Amino acid sequence: MSEPVIEDAVAIVPVRDIAATMDFYAGTLGFERRVEEPGFAIAVRGEAAIHFVATDDPEALKATATHISVYLWVRGVDALWARLRPVLESLPEGRVRPPFDQPYGMREFHVKDPDGCLLFFGESIDD
Repeated sequence: MSEPVIEDAVAIVPVRDIAATMDFYAGTLGFERRVEEPGFAIAVRGEAAIHFVATDDPEALKATATHISVYLWVRGVDALWARLRPVLESLPEGRVRPPFDQPYGMREFHVKDPDGCLLFFGESIDD
């Protein structure tokens, strides 16, 4: 019998409003609306997917805003930044950090979604 293989992992993020979340991910970040139902949604871009579940639980929403992050591995992070920059620069102050090099060998930019989930868009500097 061969060794089992985990092929993928997907974050499930609690959000206040599925429609507003999907508008942000599709309209601002260029994700595809794969599934969009009243209490659940899936946004996809390339091979990356993020699942969202609607909640009004203040503790879950606090966790989203303060403890949940999603790291998105990118090929061409500067090109993606250039494409998204015009719309990202219109977001409120503190929601976007332009590209910079991390001491751990990644070039990244950061975006906070409407519920405060921190998205890291990163690419290895060595690639």
